[in-house]
Amino acid sequence: MSEFNTFEFVVDEKAEGKRKMIKFLGRFGLLAFIGAFVAFTFIIRMPMLAVLPLGLLGIVLYFWKIFNCELEYSMTSGQMTFSRIYGSRKRKKVLDVIIKDFRAVAPRTADSDAKLKMQGVSKTYMFASHSTAPDQYYATFEQDGELCVVYFEATEKTLKILRYYNPVTVVTKVSR
Repeated sequence: MSEFNTFEFVVDEKAEGKRKMIKFLGRFGLLAFIGAFVAFTFIIRMPMLAVLPLGLLGIVLYFWKIFNCELEYSMTSGQMTFSRIYGSRKRKKVLDVIIKDFRAVAPRTADSDAKLKMQGVSKTYMFASHSTAPDQYYATFEQDGELCVVYFEATEKTLKILRYYNPVTVVTKVSR
């Protein structure tokens, strides 16, 4: 493999748990705003209906980044970078790890989750589209003296690059 080999993989984050509640509250707030604005317009009897589309557009654009989030990991020259992309515009780098620093890379199962819980994982990073995504793998590493785990969806090329830079890790085949 080339030393400058680059690979990226992006998935859309599905709404579940806390994120699903934020989406629900955002939609409810939007409907409440529309109802209050229409009621205010008819009570005061002012021609404010021209402002309604502009207000809605502003609210939708403001909340767009919350409702649409993509998760990306990229691997370049033995370094794996995990980022969040909000609203297809703003990229926020969350985690940057050297692949050789991974203690273990393996498929995520119920047994592995229990094992990680027993080991005392202090930080968890989720970069899979949802908790039951296919081909979900975990990688453990140490950051600031604490054991951390990152979950991600693996492809054949991802596993090939991981095996190249860290051949001690145990990985198996995936469907992608």
